[in-house]
Amino acid sequence: THGHRDLPDTDKWRLRHYIQQSQVPPPHGSTLRVSRHPNARFHMACPVLSVHAEGDTVVVRTPKGAFVFDFLVVSTGFQIDWGQRPEFATIQPQVRLWSDRYQPPAGQEDDELAASPDLGPAFEFREKTPGACPGLSRVHCFCYPATLSHGALAGDIPNISDGAVRLAEGIASHFYVEDFAQHFARLEAYDEPELLGDEWTPAELPDSAPV
Repeated sequence: THGHRDLPDTDKWRLRHYIQQSQVPPPHGSTLRVSRHPNARFHMACPVLSVHAEGDTVVVRTPKGAFVFDFLVVSTGFQIDWGQRPEFATIQPQVRLWSDRYQPPAGQEDDELAASPDLGPAFEFREKTPGACPGLSRVHCFCYPATLSHGALAGDIPNISDGAVRLAEGIASHFYVEDFAQHFARLEAYDEPELLGDEWTPAELPDSAPV
């Protein structure tokens, strides 16, 4: 939660690449809750080769034969693909990616990690070419692609509250820094007196006080 951001690039990449390759298994308890049902079946080493519709059914072909279903719920994961989001077309070429920042050693190549944005301390985008896209740092990426830069703070339930605090504090800091001249001018212009002079009676010095 608090240390990933400060790791060297090599260790950040090595850690996330290992997790990518190892994958995260389903929880033990969740698997038991599914397997207790008589109509739940687990087919191991059975990748999907093709899918096509036949009337009102779906036929899934695998190395172990064809399965016919009424419908499918497909859990395929996701990928970082800017091209799927046309609203980002203007800023996408300007965003600095990890592929611009770090080249992994042989055997640790990873397209997903390479496509991850290289984020600042408040999850903000950084410019690939400094000065080419003013205002880009005002766009914050608080979702899964932030994982390589910040650790699992933006898309992982156990730590998302810590991530939200980091995001909020970072944005507040950006506002303060950008508006500092305004804040300082208000400080200098402050003229509402706190003490009016009638809050105390001046004390008299004792007769023995040295002069």
